[in-house]
Formats: sequence, C-alpha cells, structure tokens
Amino acid sequence: MSENKIQAVNPKVLEVLENLPELPSMPTVVGQALDLLEDPKTDIKQLADIISTDISMTTQILKLVNSAYYGFPSQITSMNKAMALLGFDKVRSLILSVAVKPMMMSYSGKALWNHSLRCAVGCQHIARSLDYGDLDEAFIMGLLHDIGKTVMQIYNKKAYPEIDKLVGIGADILDAERTFYGFTHTEIGKALVEKWKLPLIIGITAQHHHNPLNSEETISASIVYVADRITQNQLKFPIFDNEIIDSFDYEVQNPEMLREEIFELSQPIVEALS
Repeated sequence: MSENKIQAVNPKVLEVLENLPELPSMPTVVGQALDLLEDPKTDIKQLADIISTDISMTTQILKLVNSAYYGFPSQITSMNKAMALLGFDKVRSLILSVAVKPMMMSYSGKALWNHSLRCAVGCQHIARSLDYGDLDEAFIMGLLHDIGKTVMQIYNKKAYPEIDKLVGIGADILDAERTFYGFTHTEIGKALVEKWKLPLIIGITAQHHHNPLNSEETISASIVYVADRITQNQLKFPIFDNEIIDSFDYEVQNPEMLREEIFELSQPIVEALS
C-alpha cells in the first residue's frame, strides 16, 4: 500500500461509535449466520435452522426470494429450500439486506434505503460486466456504502438537513459533513463495518466511494463510485469525474441508459424490501 493511501482514523469517529447508545449492533442471528458462512464445513440445514429462529428475518427473506428479482418459477416456502436454491454466495448479501433495513429505514428514511438497494444492484451489474468475480461482495459494497449517513443521523439528526441544503447549492458533501460533525459518512461508515466484523473490502469501499483513486482497492471503490453516482435520486451533472472514469476500465457511453437499466433491474428488490 502506498504511503499516501494510508489514512489515520479520525478520533471523533471512534468517540462517536463508542458512546452512541442508540447505535444498533448486528443482530445475533445475523452474526451467527455470517460466522457459519465463513466455515467451509457448514451445511444448508445448519444455516437455515439459525435463520429460522428469527421469524421476522425469515419472513423478509422468503418475501425477497419469491420476488421477481430472483425469478424462481414456483413459490418457495421454507428456508431450507431457499438456501439450497440460492447457494451460500447469494445468502450473505440477502441476510445483510434484511438485517440493515430496520436501521436505515428508521433513521435515514426510504429515499436512502432505496438508493442503497439500487446502488447494490448497480455494483453487481457493473461487476458482472467487468468479470469482477465475487458478485455477492459487489452487492454488499453498494448496499453499505452510505451506512455512515445513518450513523450520523442517529448521532445528530437535526444537522443533516443543513448538509443537504449546502449540497443542493453545490457544496462538497464531505466538506459539509466535516463542518457540522467533525467527520464524514465515509469515515464512520468504514468504522462501523469494521465494528460489525464484515470483510475489509466493504469498509474500504465505504471509505473511498467518493475518491476511489485514493484507495488501495481502486477497482472496487470505482465500481461503487459509478453505481452511487448513477443511482442518485436525482442525477447531478457532471455525473462523473473524468479522471476517475479515465482510470477505470469501464466505459459508460450513455449514463442515462445505464441508470434506467439499473433501476429496472433493482425495482423488484426495492419493492420487496421497501
């Protein structure tokens, strides 16, 4: 890793995470399921049994599995069958989607949640075009890229509308966040992902999705950058920084068409989880 890419942790971020009483922890059943997914000896029944102990999560997962997003030809009514059809790779992103929904919806509202889902699908779509490899990982990178905004609103909800106003008249969002909070959503997003013990790449892309050229994982961060920019509730022009796009081996010939494609692909999962 080059020296200019190493960034010290903002002490304010650590202080907030340690002292924020409302900050949700990852649900126990999710932690157990993710641990099982890391164990090569885990079988489908073990995973299904753990998830089935949480009725709300089971209901949400089955609703999502039966949505048009997955397109299975018949109704799936058991976790065992759902896990068997999806496979371990897809299960991880599905579990996390259901797990973070209450937190994001409660504190940040529907707009950010829907954007996060669309960004997740967008990351997966772009990653597939690039033959990135782990499409499940790409989905999670997009899903959690803005999780820091939720933490900021738990910490001080009144300040964030002021940031939105400044961004609306052209201010840089990270500069505005530093002014009001002393840290950015990218910094605290990375710290929260680490606190939840999720893969390192998820935290790196959360930290660098606004500035992928500063990341040690430039391709991954650039995937999130493009998906994030293209799935904003309203497109902002210029959509991309030419320097970032020029360094990224992914040609976006028609951003509006790519946006429409991602919105169409993501609509079933947005409907299932909103």
